[in-house]
Amino acid sequence: MTATKFKENITSFIFGKIVTKEKEDLIKDRKKIEFKHLSIYYSDSDSKLLPATKDSLARAMELNNSLFGSSYTQPYDLIIFSSKSEIESFSGLDYAIGINSPINNLFGVLPENKEGIIEDIPPLVWNYKSNIMHEYTHYVFTQKISEIGLINEDFPLWFSEGVAEYIGSDGESGFVLELGPKIVSFNELTTNEQWNKYRTDIQYDVYLQSEKAIHFLINDYGIGIIKKIIVETSSKGGFEEGLQSATNINIKKLDGFIKTLPKRVDTNESDR
Repeated sequence: MTATKFKENITSFIFGKIVTKEKEDLIKDRKKIEFKHLSIYYSDSDSKLLPATKDSLARAMELNNSLFGSSYTQPYDLIIFSSKSEIESFSGLDYAIGINSPINNLFGVLPENKEGIIEDIPPLVWNYKSNIMHEYTHYVFTQKISEIGLINEDFPLWFSEGVAEYIGSDGESGFVLELGPKIVSFNELTTNEQWNKYRTDIQYDVYLQSEKAIHFLINDYGIGIIKKIIVETSSKGGFEEGLQSATNINIKKLDGFIKTLPKRVDTNESDR
């Protein structure tokens, strides 16, 4: 069973470069360390998380360069949140473990088991690193589409989240894990409202479903297909038109692919 994830990319309703008072309050008592083009803000109690944090950022930069064919060095901040209540209060989202907020020029992560991460226990440290790589990819994705005059709202949530999950899994785990008991059409995973409807429902795993779609596209069309879809979306004036132009397939084809994949079976509930 895959771990339940409630990450959220909040770019759709806060897009820009204005640093809010909430961010100033968040970082004022934190320490700061520079890594490449990033500033990492952390509490004293989280200092031992920095090695794993830097490792995951370095890997995320490498993978994103491979996927998008460009390196991005615009200064950006990473906040290591200290508690569930802190990240939820800042983001306004329930069950969040990661956020990306261009208006605040930051992304943030919540380490869910600090002791396990510090002790390098594989599932725990992997989940933490995966979360950082996921959120960093949202930063790169926004930079990439901005180059051609697009914004996050020009793409369905499943696409940007799937790309972030693909990088977060190091491009490897998507076909090993099984989907939740139910799946949903990608046409129903376009907006924030739709995404929020399904992301906290344990019968679905919209992150994994979206990641598998990205794996499918890359496996069939090569690593350059993501960049090509982005370019074609701009050229054709819409995502579905861009997808069709770049791949000669449509959303219905992706839905059909997902329906063929194995799903988890919950033996405690027969009526699902």
